[in-house]
Amino acid sequence: MKRLLLQTYLLWAACGGLMAAENAVWKAAAAKATITPTEPMYLSGFANRVVIAEGTAMDLNAKALAIEDAKGGRFVMVTLDLVEVAKQTRDAVAANVKAQFNLPNESLLLNCSHTHCGPELRFTEAEFAEMNDPVRKARCLRYNAMLVEKITHIIGEALSKLEPVTLSYSHARCGFAMSRRLKNDKPEGEPYVNSPNPDGLVDHDVPVLGVERADKSLVAILFGYACHNTTMNIKQWHGDYAGHAQRFIEAAHPNTIALFMMGCGGDQNGYPRFNDLLSSRHGQSLASAVDAALQAKTRALTGSLRMAYDTVRLDYQPTPSLGDLEKRLAIPKGTDPSYSIFMRDWDQRRLTAMKQGTLLNHYDCPIQVVRFGNDMTFVALSGETCVDYSLRLKRELAGDAAIWVAGYCNDVLAYIPSKRVLLEGGYEAKTSIIYWSNPLHPSWLADTLEERITGKVREMLK
Repeated sequence: MKRLLLQTYLLWAACGGLMAAENAVWKAAAAKATITPTEPMYLSGFANRVVIAEGTAMDLNAKALAIEDAKGGRFVMVTLDLVEVAKQTRDAVAANVKAQFNLPNESLLLNCSHTHCGPELRFTEAEFAEMNDPVRKARCLRYNAMLVEKITHIIGEALSKLEPVTLSYSHARCGFAMSRRLKNDKPEGEPYVNSPNPDGLVDHDVPVLGVERADKSLVAILFGYACHNTTMNIKQWHGDYAGHAQRFIEAAHPNTIALFMMGCGGDQNGYPRFNDLLSSRHGQSLASAVDAALQAKTRALTGSLRMAYDTVRLDYQPTPSLGDLEKRLAIPKGTDPSYSIFMRDWDQRRLTAMKQGTLLNHYDCPIQVVRFGNDMTFVALSGETCVDYSLRLKRELAGDAAIWVAGYCNDVLAYIPSKRVLLEGGYEAKTSIIYWSNPLHPSWLADTLEERITGKVREMLK
């Protein structure tokens, strides 16, 4: 009798699993590839650390999560253990997956973890001219090609393995991020300095997307956090706290792919920092928050995918005239302490572009929104987006759907300060833009950017 009951139960469970699979709203699959450089390359991220990496402390990865709804709509998220997503990389991947898999542009999202222990990414002839090193240029070009190829491959692999799943959203909190904008109490220097500010704005939310089979095993876990991935400053390849978090999650959930989605952490740092023990602790803290979210009450996602991809025009503050630039560049080097070598370099690059007629007068900044039925709305912002954007959009878009806001998506074109940060000044507001060469910005961003970005998001969600 017990054996009969057991057989009946197993048959019922199997039929239930088959019915769940047949009636599943979603299909999904994940794939990953190692993108650690295989030849000597320079590190990226910290301007004062211009060195070739001295080996690998942690492999860097590209990971893809492909999702398909019951109507055949598809969406693919790619996360990268890199300092940036360049427009050139996304454009090349988008062209490949459109041609090979018929995946439309609005169905592709690329996000970087912003590790500062990844390889330099250079694309333009102006950047290569500055290097004045054909070997270094060749290695950059080979890496760019390899990266596009591997991202394309894992997208194809994920799309080829789609299986019935359920999707669920939940969230928890993690506390190591802290505002790094501290008001300067000295008359000299920047009005805001890069230093821990326990009273500054933060977003400690840890959003989590669980992708689960009918047998309750996890296909993938997508999770996010709004904090600079800069708790390491070593001369080796390393995924930093986000890399540690992904490894801890995958160790706790075997055969599951964990994907980290950088949030609006442009003005946030992980404290304390700068060694592997601290980085590992922060990664463990974030991984624990993810597990807490998975054990909390989750929201089942139903319905269909609705996706949109567009750009918003960002304007600049007035640009110096050609004569003004020439006058400043005529100042003998080292005679004016306020005229740094970095500012001089920016002026020279702007002057060259101005003479060539290639200096930008605005920038088209990508924005992407993805809705999972009426249950969750995903907002993907470009650039090193400051935390105000996440806090504001979650507040203004609050309703029945959960709101997930990410930065560092699709085109990390510059820091994207809020109007508040821009008017306050400091690194994220102004100083940082002089280091950018892809693209080369002619001046600071205009203070219309916050209203234009948030307005475009609301327009795309109508």
